[in-house]
Amino acid sequence: MISDRIKNSAVLAVSYLYVLLFTYAAVSKLLDYENFQVQLGQSPLLSAFAQWLPIAVLLVEFLLAVLLAFPPFRFKALISAYSLMTMFTVYIYLILNYSAFIPCSCGGVLEKMGWNEHLAFNIAFMVLAAVATIWLPDSRASLKTRGIALLMGTVVATGVVIGLFLLSERKMQYDNGFIRRFPQHAAQEMHQRELTYNSYYLAGIAGGKIYLGNHTSPLLITIIDTTLQSEQSIKIDPAEKHLPFRNPSIRVLDGHFYLYEGNVPYIFKGSTTNWKATLRMNSGTKFSQFEPIDSVTVALRYSDPINGQNLIGTLNLSDTTAVRYNPALLQRQLDGIFDTDGKLHVNRASNELVYLYLYRNQYVVAHPTLQLKARGKTIDTVSQAALKIASLKSDRVHKFSEPPLIVNKTSAAADHYLYSNSALRGKYESDYRWKNTSTVDVYRLTDQSYQYSFSIDAIDNKKLKAFTVQKNRLYALIGTKIVAYRLIDYKEVAATPP
Repeated sequence: MISDRIKNSAVLAVSYLYVLLFTYAAVSKLLDYENFQVQLGQSPLLSAFAQWLPIAVLLVEFLLAVLLAFPPFRFKALISAYSLMTMFTVYIYLILNYSAFIPCSCGGVLEKMGWNEHLAFNIAFMVLAAVATIWLPDSRASLKTRGIALLMGTVVATGVVIGLFLLSERKMQYDNGFIRRFPQHAAQEMHQRELTYNSYYLAGIAGGKIYLGNHTSPLLITIIDTTLQSEQSIKIDPAEKHLPFRNPSIRVLDGHFYLYEGNVPYIFKGSTTNWKATLRMNSGTKFSQFEPIDSVTVALRYSDPINGQNLIGTLNLSDTTAVRYNPALLQRQLDGIFDTDGKLHVNRASNELVYLYLYRNQYVVAHPTLQLKARGKTIDTVSQAALKIASLKSDRVHKFSEPPLIVNKTSAAADHYLYSNSALRGKYESDYRWKNTSTVDVYRLTDQSYQYSFSIDAIDNKKLKAFTVQKNRLYALIGTKIVAYRLIDYKEVAATPP
């Protein structure tokens, strides 16, 4: 038997431990209130309440810290603290397991924890609060009453957080009023290969070979044949080794490869026969995307040195001072930075630049001379980027104050067609399809028309991360696997009834 003296001491210790936790957490948030508000706004569960919820959290934490310090209020305060900690715990569990967004943590010392450690920390404090409630020397509440109070606190706290989550999911994955066309067997799996790691990215495809870069080994190129049977790894040898190789990327095209890093910036070029790279540029305007057009010219997405806005341009590697760009290609809606974010492609069949916006239903087609050829629209209805951006004076950076509404996640351009992995659910599309597959919409670039859609199944609960298309073959990175699909012939699609 545990003596009443030990129980009383334990209750007092837990109460003051909670006082310390809530006071520290609230003060940390208050000292960096602007950033705390942005963090809550970025949460997929709480963004709709980001205006008033930060104040409510601070008030509740301060109030509980005060009430826990006084014996007359301790019973109700412990139940409230237990319920609040349950809400935090369920929230973290849902974020880790069911949400596409992982927001920042609470602040203070807890910010140094990983999310799994944070989850364990919260569970431990839940247990402490439950034990302290049971052991509390309060003759007005029987043991049964305390157990029922804890159970009710668990149910209500869990229900509130799950309710917020379901409302958030409904809001983000609503029916958009557009209808997709899914012909049968539009994408049929042919081959699959295990890559072991999920850090690979697609660097190019040519001559029956797929080239993969690796974010964790930035100078390593992995070559896989298009039947996914053979694999070879080669390390690139740059002639200049003094440059800061922090996060370089690789592109491969027609017997040439390019090693580049846009923040430095520098560009290397070499031949795939020996994989030795020579420096072609190590100064100039910073860029964030790079796509080779031919053996001499590359397309870039620049950052305007004056205002940081995104610009589409080209660079001749024989004369790196001859930078060209057209500020009219990307159309600003908000700030010219976040709202014009997207993916740059080169459609080699027509020798065109294609830029698909990330946050709106639009894409741009241009000649390599940077003359506008066409503006097209994707099938969904989001024509205005739904973004809320906060400027933090503390660290002079811009952040999303709410999770952005993504329209087009990843994409590819090939053979006069644009392929977009859409992030928006269409009308009459089942929950199962949406949760367990990735939807790819196909557009014909010659007349900017929607053609059809197809689904790529998730593998091991991992959905499509990146893909490329060559003729009637699609090669996708899904989790730690690369998968090859046969795409339906376009004439077959035209003959297929809707």
